[in-house]
Amino acid sequence: MYRVLDCIRYEHDYRLVLIAVAICALTAWTAWYLYATSSSSRGFRRLAWILQTAVVSGSGIWATHFIAMLAFKSAIPTTYDAILTLSSLLIAISVTGIGFCIASDPASNIKVVAAGAVIGFGIATMHYSGMSAMSIAGRIQWDSILVAASIVLGTVFAVGAMWGFKVTQSKLLAAGLLTVAICTLHFTAMGAATVQYDPTVIIDAPQIDNTLLATAIAAVTLLAVLSGLTAALINVQSTREAQERIAHLRHLADHDHLTGLPNRGFISRMIDSLIGDQQSSPGGFALLFVDLDRFKCVNDGHGHAAGDYILQQAAARLRTAASDNGVVARAGGDEFIIVLHAAAPHSSVESIAGTILSAFEQPFEMRLGGHAKLGVSIGMAVYPQDGANRESILRAADRALYRAKRTGGGAAMLAA
Repeated sequence: MYRVLDCIRYEHDYRLVLIAVAICALTAWTAWYLYATSSSSRGFRRLAWILQTAVVSGSGIWATHFIAMLAFKSAIPTTYDAILTLSSLLIAISVTGIGFCIASDPASNIKVVAAGAVIGFGIATMHYSGMSAMSIAGRIQWDSILVAASIVLGTVFAVGAMWGFKVTQSKLLAAGLLTVAICTLHFTAMGAATVQYDPTVIIDAPQIDNTLLATAIAAVTLLAVLSGLTAALINVQSTREAQERIAHLRHLADHDHLTGLPNRGFISRMIDSLIGDQQSSPGGFALLFVDLDRFKCVNDGHGHAAGDYILQQAAARLRTAASDNGVVARAGGDEFIIVLHAAAPHSSVESIAGTILSAFEQPFEMRLGGHAKLGVSIGMAVYPQDGANRESILRAADRALYRAKRTGGGAAMLAA
């Protein structure tokens, strides 16, 4: 433990160490965000999100390692083997990607642990392959106990990150534990390494100096973060568009396309809901069945387009008459239903019906010019006096409408 702490304290530039930890945390959170998105996807989309997760997490592990290596104060000039450096990046992406795939839903406890262990193995493999990319005039001696400790610690925290995400769905917790896994493994492993100068070592492979390595790290980190953010923005936009489509389809299913009013199915569910609410907040409600008088003459004599134009005007008049007191729906044909919330005694219902009758005394405009004189008949029923459930209250209002029509129209009748 003291060897590891001394390594961090005396053998590293703490400013670069802090940058390494910050980048590690940022890419870890981005990776878990992408992985959370994959959980709600299926098929090819899920695989694409997991691949994106692997790219971001693997790039974050790789960038953290090499930024920390730049922070390492080696007494011997250091460069890096280009092929091994690139290979370590591909290893990090591939192995962590396998780990995230293992834990894809549905995941058992064993699969979650196995997935975390594979991710921990990926961190360790990336670190030690990255260390093998170091080109120095010397040799690295390893403390086998600290090497083993680094792998165990990295694996335990990686398992904890996966377990925490699956149990709590907390991206912040998972990102924190994954950051701890990466950093703990790296600095414990660095504490296990001792570099000894050896002038007989010959370096002949293509090399990357610190300046070029820093540029590569910046490019990979920027690419990983931007690709993650871009994917996240695309997902947010796609989710919003999907929600809008669903809301539009629900609106179409619940509303009449001609008048824009709720349809009979919507109003039936509303009545059921109001009846259910009466147990906790009794207050009653009223139903008004409204039927246009002489509409058939207009529809048959002037065509369906003229009839549709009349229906749209009738809907507007009913909405105005009902105002904030209730909901107007089209039941079908020239019939409408009005639900009045928290209806008072019959006198209040009759008052609103009178307002509707007055509104329909005015002639309707015809689509191609001229006017048509129509009337309206209304049947009224109040819950729970005129019916104890949806079917009975609807029948009561329908019977009242029938009685109003028998008088010749232009009348409103209460349920008997």
